[in-house]
Amino acid sequence: MSLENFSKPKSIAILFNSELREASVLADDIKSHLSEEFTVYLDGTRSVLEKGLNIQADLIISVGGDGTILRCAHVANRSQIPLLGVNMGNLGFLCEVEATDVKNRLNQYLSGSAIIEQRSTLNIKLQSNSIQQEFFALNDFVLARGAKIRVIDVETSINGKHFATYRGDGLVVSTATGSTAYSLSLGGAILSPWSDNMMIKPIASHTSLLGGMVLEKDSFIRLKADSPEDLSITVDGFMDVQLRELDHIDISVNGENRVNFVRLPDFREEYWSLLTRKLELRKGDSLGK
Repeated sequence: MSLENFSKPKSIAILFNSELREASVLADDIKSHLSEEFTVYLDGTRSVLEKGLNIQADLIISVGGDGTILRCAHVANRSQIPLLGVNMGNLGFLCEVEATDVKNRLNQYLSGSAIIEQRSTLNIKLQSNSIQQEFFALNDFVLARGAKIRVIDVETSINGKHFATYRGDGLVVSTATGSTAYSLSLGGAILSPWSDNMMIKPIASHTSLLGGMVLEKDSFIRLKADSPEDLSITVDGFMDVQLRELDHIDISVNGENRVNFVRLPDFREEYWSLLTRKLELRKGDSLGK
């Protein structure tokens, strides 16, 4: 993974979780702090996504939790505008700055000493009859049973060859970034966030492949479900896709569409200890506690 210097921005978009009053208040405070030096735009992430606005900025500051920064990644929508997350959520794996010391920390990032860190995404193509829809995911893609309480079979092919038919509630395909999200709660492995791997993790599976599969970056996955008319499909935890008569789903790592994050130079050295703190792990502790 190549690292680039982050040039001091001229314009900044502050996007916040509008369902969290504290995030709105903090976003206003950040705008007041930055407005003398930068051109600043302020709005809620849901509002921007619903309006389909094309944000033009040198930096997007996300105020909320990981869900907010995932929405910001979709607002940026392949433009590669760098993201900087201010955490007001629970874990904040994707957020670099804690809300308690936001002004001093922002000054560090905007002084010209920060770098750009790139994360890979998934390219997802949903085929339904003659209609194809295409999405990208920074974290994960979830295919699960719909409203009916029943087991579904998901036929999974890798690189054009049948691999397994997962029987259970569905499965998650995650990026390395998303390995600390839903996949982790299912008992999946934590991948290095700088890798271009993706992982298949079954949900409540009846198979012996409970640990999931880690695939190299040039792998190609095709999914087919036995109940195409009663499925729940979610991208990055917030984008619900409605399809009728789903045929198949193709998933691969997108090497071209990367999401850029603004980090301090020592981020990579500090990442694993930061992860330990966020997971509240101590010597002798386990992820199962």
